[in-house]
Amino acid sequence: MIKWLLMTSLAGSIASLCLILLKTKLSAKYGGRWYYLVCLSALLLFLVPLNININMNVNVPFLAPQSLFSETNVPARFAENTAAAAETIASEQPLPVSAETAKASLSSLSADVWIVGIWLGGFVIMLGSYFFNYFRFKRKALQGVLIDKAGGLNVLASGYVHSPMLIGFVRPQIVFPFTNMSTEDYQLALKHELIHYKQKDAWFKLFAVTVNCLHWFNPISYLALANISEACEYSVDETLSKTMKSTDKKRYSEMILHFASQASPALNSGLTQPKKLLYRRFKLILNRRGGRGQAFFGTIIAVMIAAVSLLTSAVVFAKAPQPITQFSGGITTYYAINMDLEENVLNTLGISQGNARVFWGELYVDEKGLKVDYFNRTEPYYKVGIQWMDKDDPRVAGMTRKTFSIEDRNVTVAFTEKAAAYKDDSVIKKMVTNQIAFELKSYNKDRKFDYDHAAFIDELIQRGAYVFYEILFPKQFAFWLYDMDTGIAGYKPLTAYDKKAKITDIFNKSVTVPQSVLGEDNDGTQGVQLGQAFIIKTGETLALNVHETTDITPTVSLAVIDETTGQVAYWSPGTSSGYRHIYTPGEKNANHSFKVVASGEQEDTVKVEIFTYKSGEEETKLPERDSPRIGILH
Repeated sequence: MIKWLLMTSLAGSIASLCLILLKTKLSAKYGGRWYYLVCLSALLLFLVPLNININMNVNVPFLAPQSLFSETNVPARFAENTAAAAETIASEQPLPVSAETAKASLSSLSADVWIVGIWLGGFVIMLGSYFFNYFRFKRKALQGVLIDKAGGLNVLASGYVHSPMLIGFVRPQIVFPFTNMSTEDYQLALKHELIHYKQKDAWFKLFAVTVNCLHWFNPISYLALANISEACEYSVDETLSKTMKSTDKKRYSEMILHFASQASPALNSGLTQPKKLLYRRFKLILNRRGGRGQAFFGTIIAVMIAAVSLLTSAVVFAKAPQPITQFSGGITTYYAINMDLEENVLNTLGISQGNARVFWGELYVDEKGLKVDYFNRTEPYYKVGIQWMDKDDPRVAGMTRKTFSIEDRNVTVAFTEKAAAYKDDSVIKKMVTNQIAFELKSYNKDRKFDYDHAAFIDELIQRGAYVFYEILFPKQFAFWLYDMDTGIAGYKPLTAYDKKAKITDIFNKSVTVPQSVLGEDNDGTQGVQLGQAFIIKTGETLALNVHETTDITPTVSLAVIDETTGQVAYWSPGTSSGYRHIYTPGEKNANHSFKVVASGEQEDTVKVEIFTYKSGEEETKLPERDSPRIGILH
């Protein structure tokens, strides 16, 4: 909301100021009507930003666990994992959301709420003031005498007005003051007000007043409102005087001058104008040359408005580069703090016999080469499998190799046959550069560990090779599946290739979820129900797409409850944004009634989509498993 206000206010202000500063030349050269229409178009910038493709992606995952494998276990299927991963993460690793982070996020949210509240209060007061004054004026002005009917409108004479004007929206009426005027002046004034009526100017002025109220904090919006009123008169003057002779134009100008005595409420359309603005109107009436090159003028103005919007979008939404941290894009190499430096180097390079090997087995990176995680919820560009290996390992000798210069160090990067095509890929180079630079400079500072992580990485660089054994595009991302008593469940990052034809549309919107219940009482059944209960028929799969979470609640708990049996059929207690979770009931659970219950780390708003679709092979074929896996996040 705040960014929308800033961007639209800045864009509308720049466009309106340009039109105000150039109004004499533009209206004289291209005509009052065109100038009026362009000014109205510029008001749209106060409401709708044209540049909507701003980098505001808050989609996608967190789960990117590093895995421990035995030396004999070659990581051919590095997408696999086990339920033990969640237990290991919970027991051995600190929660990624610190108290300071949560407190800062809540403070920021509180400040935003106050700002939005003040803005909304100002809007209500401003709009209420306008309408109060308008309806009070209208009630008194319409207490007049019916003197004529023209164009289907009543024409009244009232002692409360000092100038002819059109009053009202749904059933407008023309009101004249009690004053002496010639028949010619009466006819000119009547035609003037009827043109206002035909142009729907009362509605356009209401639109301008609403914009002004929305941006009550911006002084330029008041100038834009006044300019709309002036441009409106230019348009009517041009329409009425375009067929007049010189003497008639002079008479028309004198009639306007006669009534230019007192201002009226902004929602009315009348002849009254401040005298300092009358000179421009008279000059346009008497020296009218508008109409030439109007198409060209419209094109130029359209380009100008688009350029203003693009510029202000970049200014308002420009973000300072965010530091890379372990939980915000940083990729790290595991170090066992119960072992010394040499032992860790030997284990990481795979030199030690019989000890565990450490490497990443479920790592997604974005287009900047940063890890997709809790606080870097961007769209995955690649899924990669990486590990360090001894340079003297015969397998490394047979790989495609490159040397990257990073932080004054020469890093050997090797690619297996599966990944060799990406040896010159820019995203892969960014990824390696980001990781090495982060681990050498920021990792210890980020986590405040006692050991020297930079020295550890330096040893790996000197003695090892950074190996890519597989790189996958989003189209190649596969579901990680596992079998349960109730059916088959799994998950994978959301991609553009996941679109399925919906069979049952269950839920698709933002919702406020309550805070999760902690402790043994948390069985997944607590929370808010998303949508109505539904039936998953034989051959159907349930999809749960988590589209958006926040820094306050980076993960949500989603439980699929079988209402027929009263049991939890599937439960994911830590689902982050950008993931699709699926559940396909087994034969015993198919055609049962289900419901989905959600909660969060804190009470907050998340966006979730739930539907069923026809099951395919990718949702039912389980991966082969030849050894246990243990996931570790660090």
